[in-house]
Amino acid sequence: MRSTILLIFFLTLSLFSMAQPPYQYAWKYYTTGNTGILGDYSEALWIDHDGDPYLAAYTPGWEEGGFSKFIQTGNHWVNYSNVEYPVIGSTADVGSSRISDIAEDSNGNLWMAAWRGILKFDPSVGGSSLMCWGANNSIHPGGRTMDIDIAPDGSVWAAVQSVTWGGGGLVHYNPATNAWQYWGYGITANNWPGLIGFCEQVSIQAKPAGGYKVWIDGEGWNTMITFDSDTQLFTLLPQNLVSGEVVALPGNDCTDGEGNLWALRYTSGGNAFSLDYRKPDGTWVSPAQPSSVIADIWAFKAFGNHEALITGLNSEVFQFDGTSWQSKGIWRDGAYTYSLDIDAAGNIWACGVGGAARRDVTTGNWQRHRITNSSQIDYFVDDMSIDNEGNVWMTGNAGPGVGGFQKFDGTTWTGFNEQNYGLGYPFPFPTDNSEAICYRPSNGTVVINPMFNNLHSWNGTSYTSLNYNSSKSKGLVEDSQGRLWSYGENSELSYYSDANQTWTSQPFFGTGEGIKKDPTRPGTIWASSGSEVRRTDGAYNYSKVVGDFQELDPQSDVLTTVIPAPDGIAWVGSNKGLFKLDANSDTYQFFSPSDSGIPGENVTPLAYSPDGRLWFTNFMSVDTTRIGLCWYDGTQFGVFPVEAGGLPHAQIPDIEVKDVPNGYELWMSCLSRGIAVLNVTTNPVGVARPPSPESIFSVMNYPNPLTTRTSVGFSLVNDAFIVITVYDMKGNIVRNMASASFKPGKSTVEWDGCDNQGEKVIPGIYTIQLKEGNYSKSILVILQ
Repeated sequence: MRSTILLIFFLTLSLFSMAQPPYQYAWKYYTTGNTGILGDYSEALWIDHDGDPYLAAYTPGWEEGGFSKFIQTGNHWVNYSNVEYPVIGSTADVGSSRISDIAEDSNGNLWMAAWRGILKFDPSVGGSSLMCWGANNSIHPGGRTMDIDIAPDGSVWAAVQSVTWGGGGLVHYNPATNAWQYWGYGITANNWPGLIGFCEQVSIQAKPAGGYKVWIDGEGWNTMITFDSDTQLFTLLPQNLVSGEVVALPGNDCTDGEGNLWALRYTSGGNAFSLDYRKPDGTWVSPAQPSSVIADIWAFKAFGNHEALITGLNSEVFQFDGTSWQSKGIWRDGAYTYSLDIDAAGNIWACGVGGAARRDVTTGNWQRHRITNSSQIDYFVDDMSIDNEGNVWMTGNAGPGVGGFQKFDGTTWTGFNEQNYGLGYPFPFPTDNSEAICYRPSNGTVVINPMFNNLHSWNGTSYTSLNYNSSKSKGLVEDSQGRLWSYGENSELSYYSDANQTWTSQPFFGTGEGIKKDPTRPGTIWASSGSEVRRTDGAYNYSKVVGDFQELDPQSDVLTTVIPAPDGIAWVGSNKGLFKLDANSDTYQFFSPSDSGIPGENVTPLAYSPDGRLWFTNFMSVDTTRIGLCWYDGTQFGVFPVEAGGLPHAQIPDIEVKDVPNGYELWMSCLSRGIAVLNVTTNPVGVARPPSPESIFSVMNYPNPLTTRTSVGFSLVNDAFIVITVYDMKGNIVRNMASASFKPGKSTVEWDGCDNQGEKVIPGIYTIQLKEGNYSKSILVILQ
């Protein structure tokens, strides 16, 4: 006979607890710094053996970025950003996501010169292979790693520049022995010139008889150092302005495929310097010179058999084929080109400020890749809409004069702006932003409001003006009868007739704040302003103003947004609390911190999900310790606080609900933090729903949130074998707390906030599940 369980948790009653069927949560995050090319500042590239490039890029200010591999056949980017992989560097530190060079070792590992250390990445494994060495875990001095190269013995050499957050010098690491060496200012080991405090470039040349020579471009101009692996000694090269003296390395990749070392040398000719190459046997060759670039080299790449790429101030790329230099065109206007590379077929890549570009060896054309045609372009998305195929449409701005709107299909970002370079669609409006966007299921078009430029419809090939009578729309929605509704800034609420292309105004008071389709009543919408909430179909009208709510003062209080629910219910926010308004009975219920568990008084309703939960934000409420994405299931309130790896910001102007298998997603515009997505799995694998009322738990909490430990108590009617497990929000097992037989009566186990290895887990939300046979029950706890 199956045991009957009465499970009573003694887990401290808390605002954050959830006495309901188990859920599994997972967060995703889309910004300029973790999608597509990862930013408009690209400093390093390396072409894989399949011809696809790795590009390192970042977004300054937000310090998000890392590196991406661009899969050219599918116009798809595989991203490795410090947003998802914090090992790359903290977004709180300047330069933490910036990478200046990429080199490959004989095992296929990529080594990267990061601004705060050295990164190692195994492409065959992926993001979990990432390792970083900096001042906190190695003898790396902590400064900006400018250049990196791999010696024939597999050891790594890195040139490091002094910056405000760390020192510079030369770093050597041997992965085979895990041995580190460092030379910098004041160090004289191995005959290092002790007055040299940092390095800019490093290149390695193999010697014919074995061993190798390291060429180091030291601080400032005319400081060249070599290291011989056989003698283990450094040599400071003479600088006497004598013809033939080596004065600098021209870039980060100065050794070609035949082992020739390229360098700048003094010359007695018309130019002060000559770009020459040194053969492995030590003899120098002075080939034809790139005269238009030699005085101001921005990027250089040696490859093949004494071949090279070079570019200067105006970003015109030149290729040396072993005999002469030939122009390959300007990859984009302006300076600041940082890296060049060429694939086996002869296609050239360049990158710098303004993204990257590929020159097709057949056509000779350059194809640009920027955030405007590969990434989520805006940290301040005003509005979103989801179409029938699950594509997410959103407004966006990539900077002055560069903006419009975007579509994301789950893999590829499509830009609607004037700098999409043929990989998107135009945005022919005299503005750089859109403020409202709406997909219309009735005809498949997308309606947008370019800032101050009225409303226009996009049908997939062209734009059509909708003759809107205002330059701005504060919100758009299509009702169940296919009519488009809009509200403006100045008491403007109207709907559009496709048949006669006219707008019909409706009574409405105040500046628009929210507009949504009524899920039950045909042809009906809800609209809200700071002064009024209205339910209307154009003929029928139901309205409430601030003065109709006795809890509000018409002289000082305001309404926020409205979110409809089925059967005439609407949730209305205010600066004093939340109203549940019933239009059918003309009644309402009020929730405030003084008479309910609602976490805050400044409430902005944002979405109603398929499981019957209201989602809202309490941004700008008094108690800042509980600010976040909030929910109410009709019984309890809960909060997802702002935290690393989860909700990035609680100022949310829009949430769209997207149906997905086994649950739904909340797509959130988090101002200054891009787009956050919360995936809610309503029946997660391994966390089963209770099959009968017999297994329902009575929930209490002690303590929750927890800082060090929490007690889990339960009572049994009969003997039972109980499994108690802690899961993270991705459904991964964190801790196996118990798996044993328990006697009838009360039992207690404790979780100390550690995983199965005894390591303290990171702060966040966790699920504790008790299971006996087919019966289970889960509760969420917060570890602070």
